[in-house]
Formats: sequence, C-alpha cells, structure tokens
Amino acid sequence: MKNNFNLIAPVYDGLVKVIFGSKLKQIQAQFLPLIPENAGVLIMGGGTGWIINELFNTGFKGRLTYVEASEKMIFLSKRNCEFSDSIDFIHGEESDLPVDRKYDVIITNFFLDVFSKTRLDQVITILSEKLNEGGGLWICSDFYDTGKTSHRFLLWLMLSFFRITTQLESKQLIDFHPKLEKEGYLRKQHFQMMNGLVFSSIYTNAR
Repeated sequence: MKNNFNLIAPVYDGLVKVIFGSKLKQIQAQFLPLIPENAGVLIMGGGTGWIINELFNTGFKGRLTYVEASEKMIFLSKRNCEFSDSIDFIHGEESDLPVDRKYDVIITNFFLDVFSKTRLDQVITILSEKLNEGGGLWICSDFYDTGKTSHRFLLWLMLSFFRITTQLESKQLIDFHPKLEKEGYLRKQHFQMMNGLVFSSIYTNAR
C-alpha cells in the first residue's frame, strides 16, 4: 500500500521534533485562528491528531471531519483528542469522503507532498469539489524547494526515508500552487520559516 504511515506512526511526532523542533507545528497552526468559529472543517492526512486540540483551543465550535489513511494514526488521533464529540473520524482517503457533504475550510498540511504529479492533480480536483463556493478557505502547509544545497539535501533524505518506510508515492517535491491557481484559488496570505524551506498558505475561492 502506497503512502502507508502505520510503521512510523508511534514515533512520527518524535522524529519531527528531533529534526525540526517545534517549527513544523508552528507553521501548521499559523492560520488556525482565521478559521470561522462555526465552520465545517475538513482535515486531510492529519497524522497523530495534535492539530485537533490546537484548532478547538482557538475557540472553534464547528464540525470537523478528520481523514487519515493510516489506522494507527487514527488510533493516536482519537486517543489524543479532547473534543471527539465534534469530530467525524474517517479511516480512508479523499475517495471516502461523504458524497453529500461540503466544507467551509479544507486543511492539507504536509499532505499534498506524498503524491505523484498525476495523483496530486486528481486529489486537488476532488478536494476542490468538496469546498463551498464563494469564500471557502484552503490552508496548505508544506516544504518548498528553495534551491539551496542544504535544503535539497534534507529534502532528499526525507523522501528517501519515507519511500523506504511508507512506500511514499512521490519521487520529488512538487509545487502545487499552479494547480490551485488553475482550479480558481487565490492566495490570501503566505507565511514561511527556516529561510523558506517550510511555509503555510491560505487560499480562497471567493470571486
């Protein structure tokens, strides 16, 4: 199974902390306070679920759908979550989303980077159809190829590690900004850290 994080789920957060400290959590939480209080939110590939508590601690009172392909990540998310009554946990992928439901906000933090170019385009198109029109928000946090030698070496190490441990589908880091623009999204805000290696952007489909 491609992109299977079951093997490293128990140590995932620890590995991230050793390499990046708190920076990856900080970058992912950057725009959470901008999410409307009663919004319907979809998080794709949420990992161990730490971001759930971060979201609700901003004062969020809406409904959250949390989708994760790894059953071990789902287990950890449920165990760590303090707000489970307001969450629909789905063990699956974008194809497993409820057919009749749309969302005000979609969050894809360090999620779009696991796919090949073809799959990435498909995933973005599918998710775009699940976002309410006329002001929906899409928050993306991820790595960016700055062209710097040290950054490229680190990205190569990570891709190699995840290809071995998770059967990662992606063979290189793909810039998904052009695809989001093609789907009609405008980038409202952009925040970066580590000299541009990691970023968070918030997009809208408002016209």
